[in-house]
Amino acid sequence: MGSESLLRRWWPTAAAVAVALVGVLVLTIQVRRLQEGRDELSALRAHGRHAPAHATLSTSCSSGGRGTTCVTSSVWFDFTDATGESTGGEEEPIDGSLYVPHGHRDAEGRVTTTVVYDPAQPDQMEAEGALDQGVLDLATHHWMELTIGLVLLGGGLSATVASWPARRREGTRV
Repeated sequence: MGSESLLRRWWPTAAAVAVALVGVLVLTIQVRRLQEGRDELSALRAHGRHAPAHATLSTSCSSGGRGTTCVTSSVWFDFTDATGESTGGEEEPIDGSLYVPHGHRDAEGRVTTTVVYDPAQPDQMEAEGALDQGVLDLATHHWMELTIGLVLLGGGLSATVASWPARRREGTRV
């Protein structure tokens, strides 16, 4: 007979649904990372202590067809904590990105800034300017992943609708 197998009839739709689900997965991962970054910043805002600090930036530059590009790979803070102990440490990335303090560099290449640290764990610190970041600021670090997730989700849903098999009537040939 001319009956079409279920697999042959539904495989384009199933593939489109799979693409949409991959898009949902990518978006879910990115939203989770944004939430973790927001929570980390909120905890420092709520419980952090402020101290004057000097930030030493490790920057590497490369020249190419579009000019010189510089990337800061690490930020090291030197400050005195509330107990009067001189403390130093490397900034931990928030949501996978470093906040780079800006301003005038002294003769040793250090930038004067304010650091916010957890009194229970002074080695967990961030530049005060990092606390001004909101969810949208954090999202700008993930624009590529968010775009890919939205494209996969939108394309998968569109393809699902477009590939949905037509209803078959009893007694008719397809």
